[in-house]
Amino acid sequence: MKTILEVNQLSLVRQQTILEDISFKIYPGELVMLVGPNGAGKSSLMQCVAGVLAASSGSVLVQQQDPSQWTAKKWAQSISYLPQSNPVNFALTVPEVIRLGGLAHELHGEVLDACSQRAIALWQLDAFTQREVRRLSGGEQQRCHMARSWLQMQSASSLLWVLDEPLSALDLQHQQLSLQQMKAQTEQQKSVLMVAHDLNLVRHYADRVLLIDKGRLVAAGKPADVLSAENISRVFQVNARVQGNSILWY
Repeated sequence: MKTILEVNQLSLVRQQTILEDISFKIYPGELVMLVGPNGAGKSSLMQCVAGVLAASSGSVLVQQQDPSQWTAKKWAQSISYLPQSNPVNFALTVPEVIRLGGLAHELHGEVLDACSQRAIALWQLDAFTQREVRRLSGGEQQRCHMARSWLQMQSASSLLWVLDEPLSALDLQHQQLSLQQMKAQTEQQKSVLMVAHDLNLVRHYADRVLLIDKGRLVAAGKPADVLSAENISRVFQVNARVQGNSILWY
């Protein structure tokens, strides 16, 4: 099967080794979740995948092609990346921020208006259309940026949604809403790679899980296989057990 993303023997070295010899593949229609303790290298790996950081060695292939030959425009049209932190330093309203998601695809006029309105409705931001993003709560800002990134995914050329802790500031309702929208993308044979910390959520929603620790990929596969009591206890340094379809730790 043709892959959306291939990471081959990727390493990242700065003053110290951050990532070491990481390899995995993502196929069309998959929701893959990346988990691991703080400082394991998750965000660095996401930045390498998104093209923000250049790996020290190894390769990242998109649709089995080396993206180093791609234009910035083609890259932005293919991959939508949402980092952990998304500061807005200007007095932009919610619709103005969301409309930025259309830049990669050169959307404008009525088409951009329609896409923006749909994003506002889907992410339940109707009450904030006159508000500056900087005046919103952390969770509301997160939904605004998710809506912007979602809009960037709404094109036939969009392949991969890369999300670094997209649920961290969201309440339960909006976590569920976000996951539903991710699943909607996979139903279109697009793929999602996201960082998550709620292991029970990962167990229920992920198609596959990547477990990273100290810069190395220590397990990859189905959630039930990767998120075993043994793996969780060893990597997160807690006493974990699996009870039914739930993970407990103390």
